[in-house]
Amino acid sequence: MEFVLKIFFAGLIAFAPSEDGRELTVLLLNTKHGFEMANGSSMPMHRPLLLVRAGGCDGHCGADSGIATFLFGDKDPGRAGDALRAALSKGSAWQLSRSELSINGDVQGPLQLTTRPATIDQGGLRLVPASASERENFDWVADLRRIAPSGGGFRPDLFEPRPNDIVAARLRLRSGRIITYSVIKSRGMARPIHFRRPNGKGPEIPYRQSLAGWVMAEIHVAGTDIEIDGENFDNHAKRTMKLRPEHDVIEMALVNLPPIERPKPGQSLRPGEPGQHFQIYYDLLQTPPAKADRLVPYPPPKRATEPAVDWTMLHPTRELWSDLLEQLRLGTQGRSPYDLILCPMVRE
Repeated sequence: MEFVLKIFFAGLIAFAPSEDGRELTVLLLNTKHGFEMANGSSMPMHRPLLLVRAGGCDGHCGADSGIATFLFGDKDPGRAGDALRAALSKGSAWQLSRSELSINGDVQGPLQLTTRPATIDQGGLRLVPASASERENFDWVADLRRIAPSGGGFRPDLFEPRPNDIVAARLRLRSGRIITYSVIKSRGMARPIHFRRPNGKGPEIPYRQSLAGWVMAEIHVAGTDIEIDGENFDNHAKRTMKLRPEHDVIEMALVNLPPIERPKPGQSLRPGEPGQHFQIYYDLLQTPPAKADRLVPYPPPKRATEPAVDWTMLHPTRELWSDLLEQLRLGTQGRSPYDLILCPMVRE
């Protein structure tokens, strides 16, 4: 028997591919102690979660009510719990805190990072993907080395057995096809995202392109189950869940999101100031810039003449359908409050 494990990533997450391309380290960032942004305000606490939709689960399974009310804050606790259980089917949900995650099972094939050498447009890389296949390129993930070239790359202590406290969770992938699942939507289109100082003043840097809002790993597994292990970096407490597929698929989401308040009828969205969460990524660098100089993403101005491509054309619903994400209201149809937060992931 063979089944597919799909892992979806979104929120305050950084990716570090190894130099030989055989391993991808995934870092979920910790904000629970507060992070002061350039304007003196505190970053909203992000919640790192592992959510799994499966056909069966043994071990540390289930989900606490806090996860349900976080994800479905517009529902009363009972209905929030029902909605989360429906999304997970017979899977599980974990709150993550200083967690080393590992996937144990008969995974098939090497790691494949989809890059975009063929995406050439008259002498340069395109600013936006021109097709759904081009959208899959991993290079749509924001490149922190190009945004902050003097930063020296990621600090080595992020990869030690007991990493820096900024790491809320870590996962190392050595198998599977890694793609951009979704790029950020701006006014219904895929557009280049710009970078400026947090106060919006000063010149933009030359680096601008569409940015990944979601990344997906597709891993083929031989056998009838797979095991997900979590071990605390500090006290080495362990937990495990053994998962069985549902209709030959297990869907997992690793997300690190701020509180998302869905508006009541007649209310407008209040997502906070877009792009400002990006400031915390610079603390991953060996030489982080001053907070006032930490460039953050901004949507393109309405007067911009840059290329734009219809977002729905790049994201065919049938190919990208996920029962887990749709029931969590995070799927290809988009979740407006989260879209407006403008909180892309980064790569080293």
